[in-house]
Amino acid sequence: MRLHSRVYLHSLGVLIVVGVATSLVFALVDRGGPFREMGERMARHAAALAGERLGDDAALARRLDGLHRTLDVDVVIRDLDGRVVAEAGRRPALPQPDALAAARAGQVVTRARPIPYALAPVRDATGAVVATAEVSSSRPPGPSRLLRPLLMVAVVLLVVGVATRPLARRLSRPLERLTAAARRLGGGDLGARVTLPAGRRPWWRRHSPADEIVQLTGAFNEMAERVERLVCGQKELLANVSHELRSPLTRIRMGLALLPGDAASAARLGDVERDLAELERLIDDVLASARLESTGLPARLGEVDLRAMLAEVAERGSHDPVIAASPVTVLPGAALTVVADEALLRRALWNLIENAAKYGAPPIVLAADRAGDRVSLSVADAGPGIPAASRQRVLDPFTRLDAARTPGTVGPSGFGLGLTLARQVAEVHGGTITIAPAEVVDGVERGCRVVLSLPAGEPA
Repeated sequence: MRLHSRVYLHSLGVLIVVGVATSLVFALVDRGGPFREMGERMARHAAALAGERLGDDAALARRLDGLHRTLDVDVVIRDLDGRVVAEAGRRPALPQPDALAAARAGQVVTRARPIPYALAPVRDATGAVVATAEVSSSRPPGPSRLLRPLLMVAVVLLVVGVATRPLARRLSRPLERLTAAARRLGGGDLGARVTLPAGRRPWWRRHSPADEIVQLTGAFNEMAERVERLVCGQKELLANVSHELRSPLTRIRMGLALLPGDAASAARLGDVERDLAELERLIDDVLASARLESTGLPARLGEVDLRAMLAEVAERGSHDPVIAASPVTVLPGAALTVVADEALLRRALWNLIENAAKYGAPPIVLAADRAGDRVSLSVADAGPGIPAASRQRVLDPFTRLDAARTPGTVGPSGFGLGLTLARQVAEVHGGTITIAPAEVVDGVERGCRVVLSLPAGEPA
């Protein structure tokens, strides 16, 4: 439901509750109030007319008939025994005994139910009570006293509801525009802004501070401007760092290639080249991690055949000097595809395989399967595994356990970015990464299994 509809319905609901409560107060507290005042006066008037013409039935009948036609009420004159002396209009039922007794005692009595009526004593020339005059409504009972106020309140609410609908829309429209701009900014549109009202303010508000919504809109635009500058500056910095670091590395490689090759320096040159390769990989990992951290989106989405990708990665591992000593096998299974950035996914998987070869033990087993709307890619090894207390910590950048710092580790020791990059790749695809033992035998954890869980469909 739109914001303006919620504001409108909430305001209308408050008005309805107030209207019903007001109707109940008037219906229950002041029941028959108007008739009590007017009925008493009409009953006294009828009693006075009857007292003047009592004994002259024809004249009394004419007076009562004129009163009936003029005031549209039913009039009945009864003697003290309850017999009808004269009447005009519809004859109602005999009043209640307590009302008759009060009227014969000289009091004026009014009743609101079941039919509103008033009862007054008729006095003769000496002032003695000789009869009673009863005045009642000549029409049949109408709607209940609760329904009539409710109908009036409903009409008022209808008018108020029609009048307040534009007001609710006017109040909510700036917030809806602000929400849409925030969603665009969160989705990667760094140029998303909210247009501030350009009209001039009324003269009586010209020197007053802007209202809260305008202030919020201005604060959002300022925040979006700063975020855009920061992201653009970070991208420019990454591009400059990439160029400035790769250029000297390329010159060093060219200088090494031009050196004369003799047996004495071949080993040292080999070590230098491996260090350069590791430094280039570090630069690639840092740049890729920074790009994923800043954009939060995969660059090139497409349909990826997971079985073919696992086979290619395993084949590449058989020729890599770091991984070749640890055979990489792929568990068979049904064909699986996923919508993802294949280059990022392949890089994350390769990092996991390298970690398994460096810090684990053969065999390294790759697997892919689907459960519901999730696809899982796993890399398992038979090494010592990662302690449960450190499984979350190793996903942070530049975090290495003691085993990763051991000089005897196969190949270069790394810089603690492999698992971080794998986590970022999973997250930008709407997935997760988990670390668990490869198996549990007699309550003892063995090996390590890292699982990338991705949505089967296109990532959000």
